[in-house]
Amino acid sequence: MGKFLSSLSNFIYKHTKLTILLVLLVVGVFGGIAVYQGSNFSDASLEMKGTESQTALNIVKKDFSSVSSENATEKVIFKAKNGKLTDASKVQAINQFVQKAMKDKNIKVVLTPTQQQNIVKKDKIGYATIVYKQKKANLKQSSVDHVLRAIKETRKAGIQTELTGDLTINQMDTGEKSEIYGLIAAIIILAITFSSFIAAGLPIISAILGLAVSVMSIMILSHHITFVSADLSLSGMIGLAVGIDYGLFIISRYQQEFKNGLSRKEALTKSMTTAGRSVIFAGVTVIVALLAMSVLGISFLTVMGFAGAISVLFALFTSLTFIPAMIILLGKFVTGEKPNRFLKVFSRAKKNYGWGKFVNKYKVLLAIASIGLLVVTAIPFSHINLGLPTDGNKSTDFTERRAYDLMKEGYGAGNSATLVVLVHTNKQAKAITAYNEIKTDKNVSTTTPPMQGNGKTGNYFMLTVTPKTDGNSVSTKKLVNKIRSQSEKDGVPELLVTGSTAINIDMSDALMQALPKFAVIIVVFAFILLMVIFRSLLIPTVAVGGFLLSLLATLGALVFIVQDGHIQGLLGLTGKSAILNFAPVLVIGILFGLAMDYEVFLVSRIREVYNQTKDSKKAVLEGLKSSGKAVFAAALIMTAVFMGFVFAGDSTVKSIGIVLTLGILFDAFIVRMILVPSMIAIFENKNWYLPKWLDKILPHIDVE
Repeated sequence: MGKFLSSLSNFIYKHTKLTILLVLLVVGVFGGIAVYQGSNFSDASLEMKGTESQTALNIVKKDFSSVSSENATEKVIFKAKNGKLTDASKVQAINQFVQKAMKDKNIKVVLTPTQQQNIVKKDKIGYATIVYKQKKANLKQSSVDHVLRAIKETRKAGIQTELTGDLTINQMDTGEKSEIYGLIAAIIILAITFSSFIAAGLPIISAILGLAVSVMSIMILSHHITFVSADLSLSGMIGLAVGIDYGLFIISRYQQEFKNGLSRKEALTKSMTTAGRSVIFAGVTVIVALLAMSVLGISFLTVMGFAGAISVLFALFTSLTFIPAMIILLGKFVTGEKPNRFLKVFSRAKKNYGWGKFVNKYKVLLAIASIGLLVVTAIPFSHINLGLPTDGNKSTDFTERRAYDLMKEGYGAGNSATLVVLVHTNKQAKAITAYNEIKTDKNVSTTTPPMQGNGKTGNYFMLTVTPKTDGNSVSTKKLVNKIRSQSEKDGVPELLVTGSTAINIDMSDALMQALPKFAVIIVVFAFILLMVIFRSLLIPTVAVGGFLLSLLATLGALVFIVQDGHIQGLLGLTGKSAILNFAPVLVIGILFGLAMDYEVFLVSRIREVYNQTKDSKKAVLEGLKSSGKAVFAAALIMTAVFMGFVFAGDSTVKSIGIVLTLGILFDAFIVRMILVPSMIAIFENKNWYLPKWLDKILPHIDVE
């Protein structure tokens, strides 16, 4: 690895402009293919093969095809601001809406509130149902525009009119604006770190180039792999953050070596064979962690991890080619020979050993305090409730959210959590027995009488159950489990529960069960990897222990904020909600990779100094002074990028942004910057102990 990086460094030094041209050529080629071929992103799929809900859904599609049409539908919810929906003027306005809506040739039928007999709340609330001739994926913007024009008829008549269903009414911010905010914050942090606006721009440009190639790669692959639009947001989030970080580490090491008296060529070679090697190790570790999500056997997580891994791969590519080439091309603007005087004022702290001295002096107190903080913060994790975002999690600026609130007001919180229950029998009497058993449950709002299927897959009756609580409620989950537990008991035949709510519950349960398995794989991998790198038992023990504490603290804080409803106003949240069901898995994969990044960058420098001086105190001082400032700046950048996504309009992107921001705050700032150096200072020479027999059988990997 060292020889390869040294050769790469020499090539780049001799062919600086050619290297930059080759990088731009790669971007151009991928961009050309992507533009020519286009993209083929799919809608998010909740399908999970092998679950009871998915098996039952397949039966519904075949045996109850007359009521399980896959055609797109849209609900138009009405609320009379004054008077009633049954007033002549209101009825006329609704009929005018129907007439105008039916002019869209894509609409099959519009069912009014009167036809569906769904007017409630003293005749003030009701809804119409639009049934389209096409599936959701085939709907065009023209249909959205047509409905928006049609509802003007009812709004002019004093009827609040909102939309919910398969039409995408509002194009939500899925992260593009957030990336811009993150970039602005990154530029400020990098400018202060390098005392130069020019040097600060290099990691940004490098990260953008890497991100561009990764996005275009995903667009190209979308014709062969089922990607969804959220995969692009995650890929952009990770690629932008790690790309900036990797560029920062290489430039920071280059400046250090140049200031130590090396020539530009020597400094470049040294930075490539030290920081560059650490960057490769860190990048590969993140890629492995993201690809490891495939062991869970959940297809959309496998694809999401793959998308993230692509972004990290191209972040590595630009960091190890474009960054060193630009370092040489810009010369003294990067070496620090021409620092910006204004920015230099803010970076004086990096000339002393302030933080290192503080850690050495109060090592025990800092270790105890950091562990205590993480443990206390982790407590809310004990009552975590997983689910998927609903329209109720959106801002009230969106018509879907206002529609959700109207439906809840008129028909109860469980109106959007309807369960489909299949009764496996050919006898109506037994189906009625199951119906009577279910409808008397205290958590059930309404139940429809059983309807017999066509018998294509067997003898089934179907009934729909509306719970009193929403789909993410613990009570609804208990109801699903209770119905399933009644199967083939007390004269009740076999019962199968499906529907989007049941699928969501099954998915959440599967993810929660897979969480320990995934965590064990990651932890064992991390321990062995760090033991091989640092030839130590204590270093990997502290690193892995710190990772587990930061993981639990992250999830605990997430529950405290999102699920329990604290400090939501500061984050733009609109109310309590369940935790995004794949967030814990996602944060394990990404946080592990980033935690190992910072661990390697920091501890490898500490070990490098220790090997030279055999003085643990000095090693901590030097490590925190040099690599510590880079890790701190990198963590700030990562936090800024992820924090930007917290204010995205898409609730899924927002949830991912919150959990990753919390993860960086706990792992980078508490564990890597406080706990790890404190523990190294406490154990001193014992940090580097490894039994001789174990040292002989372990392979040697040098990341210094």
